[in-house]
Amino acid sequence: MKRYDQLTPTRFWALLLVLIYHGAGGIYLTYINHFPFSPILHSAPTAVSYLYALSGFVMSLVYYRPGQTFELVKYWTARVVRIYPLYILSFALVCYYYLEALTRIKPQKILVNIFVLQAWSPRYAQSFNYASWSMTVEFFFYAVFPFFVLWAYRQPVRRTLLIALAFWVVTQTVNFVLWIGYFPAQELTLVYNPIFHLSTFLLGVAGGIWFVQDGKNQRVNQRVNLTILFTTLALISIYIILSAVYPQLPHDLQPMSGLLAPFFVVFISALALDQTRLSKILSQRWLVALGETAFALYILHVPVIWLYERFLENSGWANPGHVKDVTYLPLMITVGLVANYYIDPPLRKWMKNLLATISFPLLLLDLTIAAASIFISFGLRFEGREYLSYRPMGILIFWSGFFLRPIFSYFFKTLHPESLYLPLAQLAKRLFFSVACGGGVVAAIVFLGYRLGWFINYPRSVFITDFLIIFSLSFLVRSAFRVLKIYQPKTALVA
Repeated sequence: MKRYDQLTPTRFWALLLVLIYHGAGGIYLTYINHFPFSPILHSAPTAVSYLYALSGFVMSLVYYRPGQTFELVKYWTARVVRIYPLYILSFALVCYYYLEALTRIKPQKILVNIFVLQAWSPRYAQSFNYASWSMTVEFFFYAVFPFFVLWAYRQPVRRTLLIALAFWVVTQTVNFVLWIGYFPAQELTLVYNPIFHLSTFLLGVAGGIWFVQDGKNQRVNQRVNLTILFTTLALISIYIILSAVYPQLPHDLQPMSGLLAPFFVVFISALALDQTRLSKILSQRWLVALGETAFALYILHVPVIWLYERFLENSGWANPGHVKDVTYLPLMITVGLVANYYIDPPLRKWMKNLLATISFPLLLLDLTIAAASIFISFGLRFEGREYLSYRPMGILIFWSGFFLRPIFSYFFKTLHPESLYLPLAQLAKRLFFSVACGGGVVAAIVFLGYRLGWFINYPRSVFITDFLIIFSLSFLVRSAFRVLKIYQPKTALVA
């Protein structure tokens, strides 16, 4: 696939607006943070919308291949590997920041962040790394994209564009009406729910489809194309300025739902078609490198700056606020470059290799079984107030099992798809040792807590019941996978 490197630096510039919106401008905005530039400098919600449109456009460049089979599993694996490693690293950094309060945080709040579901629930949309809500949106886009593309394979390009545009009109109308009637009461839903951002992405996808099918093969008058490009950019800038002057217009957070998406798609398409000196300048390696750091900058900037602020506050320096104003932006650019080129690649490689050896559905089912087992085991052992008094122990068992049991499952290869086709006795043996070792370590952790005085009792029967439930249900799940032939391995694992 031909690279359109001139698009990549625009990611960095859009992300720069997000950093400024979150306080990274510092002294660097001293002479330019005035009208009419100030509304543009603080238009991060509009920049996020642009990134969604650009994401859809680029996804089409990469994956839209009429006449070829769309490999769903390979596609979703690639998308998870692309985003999740740095995402979970940022989550770990936030957990470190909140370390002292972590045990008092509701488990469901932690779980929705681990599984990138926070934006679907208004109460959790801004939890932990408040910028990570958009990762829920991106994962939703990735889930929808294959089905839209498979539908588009059977449609004329013109119809695809019209349907995407019609969907944009409908969602913008609904969002505007709801905003008038329910803001600020439903602000978290209106701003962060993935449904309200889908039209932006689909317009980007449709624009990319047009470019792949028709646009890139056309002979384009470069002067006319440059005129379209800069006119579109000017119209976007004018609207941002006018919406700051006339608050009756959708402004601030509202444009993030895709208000300017058609203009973004025209701008992106014109830039992709550009063959002038502009593209040569934008395709310089250092600018492309900055653009490639955009995701690392976005997902890491919140925890990094929180930890940096704490460091400055504890440093004893006379004016830590001024130090932050001077160093925030260069620090984040440095962090983004280091993370993108030296941290993310090995993490992606590790996760790619990991996903090649485990079944993600089996992992999710095992975690569900482990969570249900705790509830059942404690429910059978305790009643009423006694049950409530053991809730802290249940939470400790849950989190210990959540992180430790998959490690033993991986070690004993009970998550490997091909292990399902071992002889039943060998499968049961592996599962037995995996569940027993995981349960044993969890029991040891709880016993240590008991010895330290965290709990008044050590209910051994709970761990026996827990083992029996997890082993039985895990074996039944694997038997069901085997009978239904969900996986068709090439060869069986050696016992």
